[in-house]
Amino acid sequence: MRDTIVEKLSRHLADPVDTECKVVYLLCEVRKLLDEEPTDSVPFALRLYCHWALHVDLSYRSTTIHFLKRVDNYVFDKLTAAETMETILAEGRLLRDFLYLETFRRELAEFLRTKELDTSICDDNERWFTFLAAYAGVIQDGSLTCSGSEKLKIVSRVTFTRSGRAQAEGHVLFDMNWDVSLRDGRRLEISVGTQANHELMRLGLRLIAAPK
Repeated sequence: MRDTIVEKLSRHLADPVDTECKVVYLLCEVRKLLDEEPTDSVPFALRLYCHWALHVDLSYRSTTIHFLKRVDNYVFDKLTAAETMETILAEGRLLRDFLYLETFRRELAEFLRTKELDTSICDDNERWFTFLAAYAGVIQDGSLTCSGSEKLKIVSRVTFTRSGRAQAEGHVLFDMNWDVSLRDGRRLEISVGTQANHELMRLGLRLIAAPK
């Protein structure tokens, strides 16, 4: 089956992945190959974004724990620690991953390379941003929920949705809204995006008290 999937992907990647149907097909076939890999070797971002295109709930998927720990550390520092250069840099890396999907891009390229498939969808900027535009359409009407575990310090669940904020012309095709549920019952709402010059900015951060 693996050889058949790789052959299908080879034909599929010969043309730009520029429609929602093509995006879903690509990520569905990639996920089939990922399911045959040892769990510990599966790249977390690639698995995460494949699932977002096909599902809405990652509550019990062990592959999300690495990602959730990053969010957990970010929220913990924001709410309890003094801001330092280290925390600022960590925040910037996290936000860039979810706005520009850089980790997704890198891991998809590495995965395709290991299967000896064409990586131009990741290597060529025009093809990548065309793919992202179609991917944004796939997830536009859905959300992605990841539930935490006892391994996390403060976060119990994170839900991502695509923002409907109008975009300036540029490479970032959609903003992200985060709804972070905390273990103590509070919620943190975060909206992130970019300015017209493509620099990162936080559009809003609101801490909501636990219901009485």
